[in-house]
Amino acid sequence: MKYLFTLALCGLIAGCANCQTHDTAVDVGGHRLNFHITRGTGMPILFEGGAGADETVFDTILKPLEEITHATLITYARAGSGGSELDTSNHILEKHGLLQDIEGLETALKKLGYNRNIVLVAHSYGGFCATLYAARHPSTVKAAVLIDANLACWFLDSYVDSITQLRKKLFAAQKDTNWANYYPTMNLPNTVALMRKTPFPANIPAIELVSEINFPDSTWARRWRECHRQFAAAEPNREDITAYGCGHFIFRDNPPLAISAIVKAYAGAQPKAEADEVMKRYLSYSLEAFDEIKKKKVP
Repeated sequence: MKYLFTLALCGLIAGCANCQTHDTAVDVGGHRLNFHITRGTGMPILFEGGAGADETVFDTILKPLEEITHATLITYARAGSGGSELDTSNHILEKHGLLQDIEGLETALKKLGYNRNIVLVAHSYGGFCATLYAARHPSTVKAAVLIDANLACWFLDSYVDSITQLRKKLFAAQKDTNWANYYPTMNLPNTVALMRKTPFPANIPAIELVSEINFPDSTWARRWRECHRQFAAAEPNREDITAYGCGHFIFRDNPPLAISAIVKAYAGAQPKAEADEVMKRYLSYSLEAFDEIKKKKVP
């Protein structure tokens, strides 16, 4: 969808005319993580992609969010993905897990000056990353949007055991090991064990978008839906929204829905005056965005 279809919103474009976008690689101790940053004037929004995602996975929604929120937008690739390096100093599986990923992220954000108040947006495996980061920084994470995000309650022991054995056989049959893929996939038992004892902080407001079209196995699909429903019901500051007609990549299947959820979460984390300005810009955007959807359906 062409969001910049002028946004007919010269006021929006002018409002963030000073936003600057750049890539930067940050040494986090033995390797570097690559960040794509759009500098704005508001509280930063950090995006966590799924397994193997690079810095560009959220590109379809970044520009509208830049114009609406005026926030600093931060996307990055975890170790071994995109432009980020892998720590090759050792091949010990447990030294390349979720905890090490988040420790690297924390180091980078501190060096970049973005280790204070922040809003999180997470997709798929990024849900684990966002949960762990939020649990380690419950006072500075002000809101989160979880887009078909991984939750520990879905990962039953039987599933983790069976998928891990299957992955062991697949990697054993490979001539050369793809370490960037090996570490996160083979660390699944360790990751799930860590997440089971790391609940998402109750004080952080969260909006969940959950796909309608996900697993072909109806039992898995039902469990995915129920797990997310339980997460949302656990706290009054959580909202659960089914993304009808959408698959796993909700922000691509229905960009306005993802943008709306992020803007709502972001505005809710702002003082009233700033929130009102954000919502004014959102209303201008929504007029164009939802009209564009209808236009595309006209034969």
